Amino acid sequence: MNSKKNTGKVMTVLGSIDPSEVGNTSTHDHIIIEFEAILNKPLNKSEIKMMDEKISLENLGWVRFNWSSSKDNLKYNDVNLAIHELNHYKVAGGKTIVDVTNIGLGRNPEKLKEISNKTGINIVMGAGYYVELAQHKGYAKDGIEFLYETIINDINLGVGQTNIKSGIIGEVGCSWPWTNNEKLSMEASVLAHKSSGLPLLIHPGRNQFAPLEIIKYIDDLGADLKNVVLGHIDRTIFDFEILKETAETGVFLNLDLWGHDSPFYPLAPETYMPGDHERIKMIEFLIDQGFEDTILLAHDICTKHRLKKYGGHGFDHLLTRVVPWMKNRKIEDKIINKMMIQNPQKMLTIK
Repeated sequence: MNSKKNTGKVMTVLGSIDPSEVGNTSTHDHIIIEFEAILNKPLNKSEIKMMDEKISLENLGWVRFNWSSSKDNLKYNDVNLAIHELNHYKVAGGKTIVDVTNIGLGRNPEKLKEISNKTGINIVMGAGYYVELAQHKGYAKDGIEFLYETIINDINLGVGQTNIKSGIIGEVGCSWPWTNNEKLSMEASVLAHKSSGLPLLIHPGRNQFAPLEIIKYIDDLGADLKNVVLGHIDRTIFDFEILKETAETGVFLNLDLWGHDSPFYPLAPETYMPGDHERIKMIEFLIDQGFEDTILLAHDICTKHRLKKYGGHGFDHLLTRVVPWMKNRKIEDKIINKMMIQNPQKMLTIK
């Protein structure tokens, strides 16, 4: 099935819009999510009992460090809570959010549509499959064609019986090492990307060699690398030479974990989660190397503790704190506008 009738438009949960309506955009976030698949035990095994506690001021410090060990932290899907959080984003000047909550993460098109209607925020919804860990057993047993049909139907017809269409393929999940089923999922996603003209957004495995491996793989499959987003660059690549080599492929680079303030990374304890000051340095390096046209920015909020209601920075963090910080660092307004507005417009426009 080949459908490019929306070429030149951006597809949101309320329908297609002109790219000029995109405005300030966070290019990877989760307005609602069910993330229990990544639940793991805390580093200090004597604290296992805390996994069942509800988030409170008393245990918030523990949750921030052990964010993937708190059961309460890994799920939020209340519409009113989402509206409250997105209204802060709107007041700060936010216009669009790319919600890459796809298959395996509790995607709910009807809720996203209601949230968009009540906040006025454009929401671009994801398609495709997250990592194998989050899928039901046997999800890929029917092969690439079945996976492809699921993805392309979400794009052309709408998810399930909702008629609410996806506007991006992603986040397509890749573990490290990459599993065979995830490769099937990626092949199906590339097919859908080629036939629909939608951008392909990738969640790479937590190893700094993963992005280049994935890029070569999808390039061999015929993906349009200029219409591909490599996510989580900031938690994946620490060597600036590898970062430069990745940027030279022409993909969009999503520095998408702004505000994540716990350096301990429970999903990859052999590495670490960089701070915002390190993300700033990555951006300055990429700008100096001439890659300002492919930088994207986001928060990847996927846990309660990063929402304002639970003591977090919220969806307005980029606009209210990071952008002023960039200006203070003498990053030019025209480059900030590229990263926040023009590059997302270009990326989200159906080819």
